[in-house]
Amino acid sequence: MSLNSVGYWFREAGRSLWRNSWMAVASVSTVTISLFVLAVFVVVSANVNHVTTLLQNQVEMRVFVKPHTTHTAELALLKQVEAWPDVRKVDFFTKAQAAKNLRQEFPHEQDLFRVIAKSNPLFDGYDVYASNPNDIPALARRFDHSPIVNNVVYQGTVVRRLTRLGTILRWTGWIVEGLLAVATLLIIVNTIRLAVFARRREIQVMRLVGATDWFIRWPFILEGLTIGLLGAVVADAAVSAGYHWVVARATVSLPFWPMAGFNSVFSQTSVFTIAGGLIMGALASVIALRRFLKV
Repeated sequence: MSLNSVGYWFREAGRSLWRNSWMAVASVSTVTISLFVLAVFVVVSANVNHVTTLLQNQVEMRVFVKPHTTHTAELALLKQVEAWPDVRKVDFFTKAQAAKNLRQEFPHEQDLFRVIAKSNPLFDGYDVYASNPNDIPALARRFDHSPIVNNVVYQGTVVRRLTRLGTILRWTGWIVEGLLAVATLLIIVNTIRLAVFARRREIQVMRLVGATDWFIRWPFILEGLTIGLLGAVVADAAVSAGYHWVVARATVSLPFWPMAGFNSVFSQTSVFTIAGGLIMGALASVIALRRFLKV
């Protein structure tokens, strides 16, 4: 492969795009729409996964001990639980600390605080954090064998629903993107075919003088790659601007909702969009050239 050949391929690809500029614009627009939809699904999925991971790290199991349990027995169970390999962290709290936490969480519930002040009905207990949130049900069953444990409370429903939502979003995104990819391929194929048809005599002459099929293919493949790359860049720019706008609005309207960081999200979307654009462009070029190179 010589530099002259490479230069020839790029010049021919540029001329072809210029000659069929309207079809090229239509192809880039279609690629942009297709990859924008893909990027939106990637962004939503990344945020769902981000929230799910945060919740998984915060999921705790609260274990309450029976009334009148000695402090020595409570500390003995604490040491036992700390030695369990599937427990990441465990914190002991007294019923006085539990009452204080309630007052901080619900400062306006004065009637509740008056009842607690007269006779604290709360329990001593432990906040247990599992190394893997999926191990929490098994951990809860282990506490059932302890004679001082009154009951165990944990919430895994939200995490399970978010995990299920993330899976549904990923599958939905791939199905929708598959349909859009087919439509995009057809449009790029037609664009390349127009360029090939316009140069059909030149291609025949090149074959007669001994040019290889790949030498003939490369200008059209570069044309398809250019279309795919331009569509990916435009889609990335639109998603980037849109995500900045959403994050700015969410910070004000939904301060409690933890949005995924821009850099981590954009790194995922750019990989998918650029790879998708280049693959679609190259594949469309190969498909468009098959019939013309069988002459």
